Amino acid sequence: MTQAGQPQPASGLPISVVERETGIPKDLLRMWERRYGFPQPGRDAQGDRVYPRDQVDKLRTVRRLMDQGFRPGKIIHLSPEALAELSEARRPRANPPAVCARLESLLKSQDGHAIRDELQSQLHGQGLRHFVCDFLPAANQLVGELWMRGVVEIHEEHLYTEQVTRILRETLSVLSAPPAQPRVMLTTCPGEQHVLGLLMAEALLRLAACDVLAFGAEMPLTDIAQAARKHQVDILALSFSQSYDGNPLDTLDSLRSLLPDRVTLWVGGAGCQTVKTSAGRWQVLRSLNELEPLLHHWRQCHPG
Repeated sequence: MTQAGQPQPASGLPISVVERETGIPKDLLRMWERRYGFPQPGRDAQGDRVYPRDQVDKLRTVRRLMDQGFRPGKIIHLSPEALAELSEARRPRANPPAVCARLESLLKSQDGHAIRDELQSQLHGQGLRHFVCDFLPAANQLVGELWMRGVVEIHEEHLYTEQVTRILRETLSVLSAPPAQPRVMLTTCPGEQHVLGLLMAEALLRLAACDVLAFGAEMPLTDIAQAARKHQVDILALSFSQSYDGNPLDTLDSLRSLLPDRVTLWVGGAGCQTVKTSAGRWQVLRSLNELEPLLHHWRQCHPG
């Protein structure tokens, strides 16, 4: 205790460093603290959260398991030893696809410019459609597996994601096909910060001359419904990653009740593995290769 009778300030890592090292957003760390009682940060002299190293190491393992499909509420109270055993049992061991062989070595070298050059080379060599449907899914899976095996750090995964995001945005900015039906709204629900999947979907939709409205990430459900009405949206497309901390099925139920009946709801992403298509309510896409046939079917059902 100090002379004033107050506890000594705790030591540890600030929340910004924990976010960077684990890939878990600050808001999610605070929510877990309230909901699950973990992590249990101390407070420094300024009253800010600081996290002991052992808790940060556990959070890294939790994040890796989330990327393999585990829900945080099911694993967050396990001991570090139990988490390590679970992680080892689920560790991927597949060899990288041949098309991604060079990318793996570049990720290990941490050369951001070289990574961007390789991505640009793949884009120019394959064309946008094959880059999005064939190369990026394999590359994204590879990067995730390397991180789960501890071969690359979370900041290297972020470097890759940022380079892909920039390249896609730059490419989309110069696509000039005049938009036509349907009008497609792209966004994510609260608690879902990942937008790479939506960018990949946007690329295919733009190539198909759709009228695309991209609203970014974490849009409140009531705002999604209001925007769909105001902009007379035909299709709402959502993405759920494995890091989504909610229940996609509950979210879809709530959102569907708010949307006009005329709005078609498409959902995809690794977080939807257990969600099934509900006739007349939403359509689940298991891969981006399903997007163009669905779009063709929609246009057949809505001529003119």
